[in-house]
Amino acid sequence: MSHRALEVLIVTGPLGAGKTTAVNRLLKAEVAAGRRVAVLINEFGAVSVDGALVDAERPELAGVENLVNGCVCCSLRDDVVATLKAWCDQPEGQRPERVVLETTGLADPTDLVDLEQEPELAGRLRLAGLLTVVSCLGPVDHLRTRPLLRRQVALASLLHLSKGDVDPSAAVAWEGDLRSAFRHIPLVLTRNGVAPTDSPDPWRGDLRPVPEGWEATAGPSFAAARSFTTAWDHPVDPAALEALLLAPPAHGELLRAKGVCAFAGWAARNDGSDRWAFQLADGRLEISPLPLRADGSAPSCAAVVIGTELDAAHWKRALRALEVPPAGARRKVTVRP
Repeated sequence: MSHRALEVLIVTGPLGAGKTTAVNRLLKAEVAAGRRVAVLINEFGAVSVDGALVDAERPELAGVENLVNGCVCCSLRDDVVATLKAWCDQPEGQRPERVVLETTGLADPTDLVDLEQEPELAGRLRLAGLLTVVSCLGPVDHLRTRPLLRRQVALASLLHLSKGDVDPSAAVAWEGDLRSAFRHIPLVLTRNGVAPTDSPDPWRGDLRPVPEGWEATAGPSFAAARSFTTAWDHPVDPAALEALLLAPPAHGELLRAKGVCAFAGWAARNDGSDRWAFQLADGRLEISPLPLRADGSAPSCAAVVIGTELDAAHWKRALRALEVPPAGARRKVTVRP
C-alpha cells in the first residue's frame, strides 16, 4: 500500500529574521491539530542553537534532525535527502505527515524547490509551500542591494514581515517596498511569530518554478560567509558579552551571533537551569532563559559567530576572554592564534 506523500514546508529568510520563532509556532499548531510533524533544522555553525531553542519548547514531534556546519542547498543536501527518505520509509502511523524544513539564513532556496525530483523522494514528497520571514529592523535597501534576500523573497508562497511591533515605522517602509516589488505574494505582518487568525495557511502555498536568470551573484551568500564556534567551560561576563557583540568589528561584517551560556554572578532560576540563549540580529542583542532538557541535563555552552571577512583568531580569543572562571579554576582549552 502506498503512503500519502510527505508534505514539506520550507521556512527561509535572512539571519535573525525570526525563523525559529515562526517554526516553533508552526510545530505547536500541527501538534495541537493532532498531526505527526517533524522538523529539520539547518544551521551555519558547529552548534545547533536553534535546535536547542526548538527542543526547549518540547512539543511532541514525530522527528527532529539538526544539520550543522553547512548549507541545506549545498554541502548538506545529501543529508537532507537522506533524512527525508528515512522519514518516508517509516511505517504508516509512525512516519511524519508533515515536515518543517528551516534553512540557515545564508541558504539560497532556489536549490531546494526541486526536492520532489530527487529519485529517492519522487512521488513520496510534496513541497507544500515556502514561507519567507523578513525582519523589518534591517535596512530596507537590502531588498535592492542583496541578491540572496531577493531570491528568498521572490520564491516565497507566503511572506511574514516580523518585528513590526518593535519599530512600526520601519514595518511600514518594508511593507510598502515588499508589496510594490512582489505584489503577487501574500504578505502578513506578525507579532512574536504569530500571524493574524485570518492569515493564509503556509501549508497551502503555490511554489513557482525557479525564475530564469537567477544565477549566483556577488553578495553575502553562503560561499562568502564564515562561521566560528567557540565552546565555553565557565560562565561569561554578561556586560562584556554585550559590549563585544554590539561594537562594530575592526574587520569585516558581523552578520549574526548566537549561543548558549551561563552568566557570571547570575544564580540558577527556579526551574533549576542556569542556561541562557543569546541572539544578535539587526543590531539588537536578545537574551532568553533556556530550560533544562527533558532528561534534566543542561545544553552545552558555546557561541557561534557568523560574518564576512572576520578575523577568526581574534573572535575566538575575544569570546574565550569573556569567561569568568571560579577561583582556582582554569580553562580546559587553550586558544591558539
